[in-house]
Amino acid sequence: MATWSTRRKYGYFFIFVVALIAAIGLPSFFIFYRAPSCADGIQNQGERGIDCGGPCVRLCPADFAAPRVLWSYSVKIVPGVYNALAYVQNPNPNVKVDSLPYEFKLYDSQGLLVSSRQGVAHVPAGQKFAVFEGGIMTGNRVPVRTTFEFSGTPDWTPGQMLTKVRAENINLTEGESPRAEVSIKNDSPSDSFSNIDAFIILYDKTDNRVTFSKTLIESIGPGETQTLTYTWPEAFPTKIIRSEVLFVPHPNQ
Repeated sequence: MATWSTRRKYGYFFIFVVALIAAIGLPSFFIFYRAPSCADGIQNQGERGIDCGGPCVRLCPADFAAPRVLWSYSVKIVPGVYNALAYVQNPNPNVKVDSLPYEFKLYDSQGLLVSSRQGVAHVPAGQKFAVFEGGIMTGNRVPVRTTFEFSGTPDWTPGQMLTKVRAENINLTEGESPRAEVSIKNDSPSDSFSNIDAFIILYDKTDNRVTFSKTLIESIGPGETQTLTYTWPEAFPTKIIRSEVLFVPHPNQ
């Protein structure tokens, strides 16, 4: 049995060890410890993914469907210069992406790459929308096929669908210098909207896209009606049967 003196020495030694741990361990803990956060690269604190979901503002890409590219197409503006458009759908009604990288590629009849163009698109919440690139140089080669794909992972944020701005009437005049006048209206009694790209897409009798164009709505007030004008440099190659107008708000709308 240990004597009282031995037990006292053990007690002193234990107190010394505890003090040493407190003197070294606690400062080290506060120096090296990092509280869980939404930017630590670790799935913790109830997050649904790494630094997303749960308490984090950032939404998890895996919780939402990717934007669907329905078709892509290019049209000649003048010899050697083409415009390209991708028709895309965001199936998620309450989220948007402010900036998503993409790439257009134009190919000739031999399947060889003629030209490509990269950019960054805004993906509006819950709607079909267009991505446009103008003035793509092709030289003496003629593109016959156009592809489009997103090259990044969507960084989803909460967003609302643009439902108050609509096309009331489309008046298309064909001929050597085609022209379309589109009457649009803001149905909101209180909200103004600004910086909206307005695309028009024209289709033939088999519902194939023939051509397209875009303009900018700088601002439209509550209940306001405006007329948008689109023109083309030459006659269409076929009769136009159907017209479609898409409204794509710029980021932060």
